[in-house]
Amino acid sequence: MKKSNILTISAAVLAFWSIPLQAQTAADELLDRGRKAYMEYDFDTASEHYANARKKAGKRASSEFLETLDLYNRQLTMAENFLERVEKIEIIDSITVPKKTFFKNYLLPSSSGYLGDGSLLPKGADTDGVDYVFTNEGGDYKLWAQPDSAGVYRLMEAIRLTDGSWHAPAHLDDELSEEGDAAYPFMMADGVTLYYSDNGDNSMGGYDIMVATRDAADGKFLQPQNLGMPYNSPYDDYLLAVDELNGVGWWATDRKQLGDSLTVYLFKVNDMRKNYSPDDDNLTAFARVDDIIMTQDPESNYDNLLEEIRKISPEMPTEKTIDFVFPMRNGKIYYEYKDFRNAGARAMMKKYMAAKKSLDEKLSNLSEFRRKYYDSPSESTGMKIKRLESDTERERVEVDKLRSEVYRAEGK
Repeated sequence: MKKSNILTISAAVLAFWSIPLQAQTAADELLDRGRKAYMEYDFDTASEHYANARKKAGKRASSEFLETLDLYNRQLTMAENFLERVEKIEIIDSITVPKKTFFKNYLLPSSSGYLGDGSLLPKGADTDGVDYVFTNEGGDYKLWAQPDSAGVYRLMEAIRLTDGSWHAPAHLDDELSEEGDAAYPFMMADGVTLYYSDNGDNSMGGYDIMVATRDAADGKFLQPQNLGMPYNSPYDDYLLAVDELNGVGWWATDRKQLGDSLTVYLFKVNDMRKNYSPDDDNLTAFARVDDIIMTQDPESNYDNLLEEIRKISPEMPTEKTIDFVFPMRNGKIYYEYKDFRNAGARAMMKKYMAAKKSLDEKLSNLSEFRRKYYDSPSESTGMKIKRLESDTERERVEVDKLRSEVYRAEGK
């Protein structure tokens, strides 16, 4: 074969393979344009670019391209649905703060709990990767996020026991992670309503703020819900916290793209959700929070409310140095061993506390095994549950008996 023929064939082969490469490059460019339009809330243009990107990629589209396109389309559909029901809220103030410590600018009264850093973890807890901790008003419950062995951030909780010690930290339900990182939890004073941020499958992109309700009967959370717009956006949105005393809430976002800073919004909490009309000409502006003045009632004056809020000086709940909380039959409560007048009652109280601690640990283990069995039933886990149920019932009887002995020894 002549050399010129070889060169001609080689050029043809190169041209054949360059066609899909060029098509993929053009498809990627269309995908990027669609994403930029999406981030600007131009959903119609984003949808058009995504469709054209898929056509341009053709049958030889890479799996990575198809996965990204699928994710972008799912987020777009979610955002379009949320734009149909943007909550009508009055945003009364906003500030720009450093991202690393943004939560320290939330002015919350003690009744709402305290937002602090990793130094507030229970003594002995692993502090790796922890930069935010929520503590409730009583100082006996803490929430935070921490990376697991795979580096995925999951929500953790710890409860202070009646003897003043902290129970070993435990993961909250796996379903709260939504296949992504969970962060910045805030528990309402009712102990069942949880707000947190998540960047998983139920997010419009980046972190979105979720709300989940805990079933008081078994401690499990119901399916979390995305709060929608205007709280969430295609960008990162963090930490919604509510001040029930003053009827306001806080949340933070990087939708203004301020580099290492975030915008923190202060808004009036609605007693009942109210949405803007889907036909409102300013609907997208309200969803994006283009201007907080647009959201305000022109006849309202927020000066007094803002003055009261700015007077708040968040304080960490004081952990009382107590040995236990033990109600006596005369209505009085004992907190320390020295409260007992009778030496025999003090000795019996120590036995009671040891038995109570053992029972609490078994009840916690039982709850954890029940969660595991719910998620993945197995015969071995079922046997452990039955054994623990038997043990806890026996120890519960012993604890009740020792409590009666304490009362008898103290003579009350």
